[in-house]
Amino acid sequence: MQKSNQEKWILYSTCDEDSYSELRALDIRSNDRVLAVTGSGCRTLSLLACNPKSLTSVDFSPGQNYLLELKLAAIRTLSYDMLLKFFGVEDCSNRWEIFSSFEDKISPQAFAYFSANRWAIDKGILFTGRHELFYVRFVAPLMRVLYGKQLDQIARAANLEEQREIFNKHISGFLWDLMIRVGFSPLSIQIILNDPKYLVEMNVNVGDYLIERLAHTFNNHLVRDNNWTSFMFYGKYLEYQGKRCLPHFLLEENYHAIRQATTKFEIVTGNLIEYMKKMPEHSIDKYSLSDVTSCIDTPTFTSLINEVVRTGANQGKLCYRNFLNKQLIPSNLEDVLQRDQELSDSLYHDDLAFAYSFEIAQINKTKKPVAEISTVAGIS
Repeated sequence: MQKSNQEKWILYSTCDEDSYSELRALDIRSNDRVLAVTGSGCRTLSLLACNPKSLTSVDFSPGQNYLLELKLAAIRTLSYDMLLKFFGVEDCSNRWEIFSSFEDKISPQAFAYFSANRWAIDKGILFTGRHELFYVRFVAPLMRVLYGKQLDQIARAANLEEQREIFNKHISGFLWDLMIRVGFSPLSIQIILNDPKYLVEMNVNVGDYLIERLAHTFNNHLVRDNNWTSFMFYGKYLEYQGKRCLPHFLLEENYHAIRQATTKFEIVTGNLIEYMKKMPEHSIDKYSLSDVTSCIDTPTFTSLINEVVRTGANQGKLCYRNFLNKQLIPSNLEDVLQRDQELSDSLYHDDLAFAYSFEIAQINKTKKPVAEISTVAGIS
């Protein structure tokens, strides 16, 4: 793979998170000032569809931010049908020509980055992240070999009862469990991430955890209606009775909402915590921090939460996911960051991306003076 400006190729190119959960957690309003982690950019675009007052999307990876630039430019420029073709959801023979027309619509750095990785544009950008290629090149082909007939049946299952029977009788078992434990071992995860900037501090048994969570999703959510499991096991977004299963930001109604948004929008490349340290107090209403806990250690997580306390507006909301590293809101901040246990549990059950647990909290600065909050949080 070619690289531009010595930048590693992107890790994430499409949604492995369920934006519906994010939107339920944060309840974005028109006067909200929102801070998000970019990742694949899909979740940021779903937030943009809600048309908040302002939205800042931060990532330490320039490539992930270039991808967000490209996705937004494509949404604003292309018809809906052409957008699906350019992104790789539908067949297209002229993706490079389409991309070339974006030269004056994205930054010179982003244009150079993707120009140096033409293979990804030609393939369809949603399917080319290092993470996504793991599923397209390895998981989906292996699933076809081992469970091809059963997966075809699941893709056509009329209801959950039919899907449950297929999964529990013909897929779940020793071979399935072994495949998950090997595929999601610490070594496999390190190979997929392949980036020293990710400080993976695991405090869960990933294989056993995912066996349980995959059983949950096969028994509670139709795969053909779930964009992430569709992508994971089939290497594409399934179509059933003429309807394509797509991430939230790619649904036609949200495509139009993003195009019409009047949000003050900014993309920032850099360290999230260092960026937040430069922000004024009370300057953010809603925090969409993805599964940031999976790529930072405990002291860094503590610093991040302290900055949320400092920069958060009273009655604001915080949402982050846990996967590899389960980090809870520090006990000394529970009065300020009031956890919503009921909603966190509900999202854990309903989330289509199945692997994540949620930490949802409301920021309450009314019980303690700001100076006292800063002292408790360890902020000088």
